[in-house]
Amino acid sequence: MVKITIVIKNLLATYYISGFIAKGANKALHKVSYCGNNDDGFGVGVMLIILGLIMFYNSLKNLKIKRLIENVPTSKARSVAMGLAELKGKIESGNKTLTDPFDGKDCVYWHIHIQQYMKRGKRRTWVTRHKAKKHVPFYLTDQTGSVLVNMQGANLKNVERDNEYESAMFFSDDIPPKVEDYCNKENIKLRGWLGGKKRMRFRVTYLEPNDDIYIIGSARLPNLDETNGLKKITAVIDKPKDGIFILSDKSEKELIDDYGGQSWIVPLGIILSGIGLSLILKSAGVF
Repeated sequence: MVKITIVIKNLLATYYISGFIAKGANKALHKVSYCGNNDDGFGVGVMLIILGLIMFYNSLKNLKIKRLIENVPTSKARSVAMGLAELKGKIESGNKTLTDPFDGKDCVYWHIHIQQYMKRGKRRTWVTRHKAKKHVPFYLTDQTGSVLVNMQGANLKNVERDNEYESAMFFSDDIPPKVEDYCNKENIKLRGWLGGKKRMRFRVTYLEPNDDIYIIGSARLPNLDETNGLKKITAVIDKPKDGIFILSDKSEKELIDDYGGQSWIVPLGIILSGIGLSLILKSAGVF
């Protein structure tokens, strides 16, 4: 029932959005026909084709990941086979741990994203001023045993943000001292020329020991150095030369919904490219 509802929502979204774009393209076609401005139709057509192809490619890639997550069976740490593997368990710290710069949490991974709200052209938008991240190897442990996880090259886009702080010129709370210290250390100015506070936001994401973790990546036998850690391990999970490597603190179901929830973009990409091609042919006088 839930899947049927999602399909219906996707179809409705595709119908309404493609209808809106088709109306705009129809106006552009009439403009080309009656005003004789072929350059406008050609330029818009090229942009629509490029946009449509990008949307189509990214959506197909996400659907491929969704099917992979659905089809790869979950392995236990004790009996994981070498090659592509999916595991679920808890994070246990290894020989090293980190401390995130904003909240002071012990972790195995942190990511900082600092943005400033400022004018770009005719509008105001959030602009990235600083990004940084750090990670160390950790253990994924389930009821049967442990594997060592080397995070280098992992897709960490599906790790949920833990905290956000914001400053503004007026009526905003003071940012935590650790955030201010970090900004001073990285030479990120928090105030303008007249001493007023800039409108900024500070986001931090981290993975802590005992967090639930989902991993799909390549399992291999540990080498000699990797067996000298704190725990006995059956395998090492890391990124293959050509393949998928995803870490997330979301559940498998949430990841499937995230990667499959925008399947309507595939037909929308095709529609956009078709409209773009029509505009190009119209501007060239083919029809």
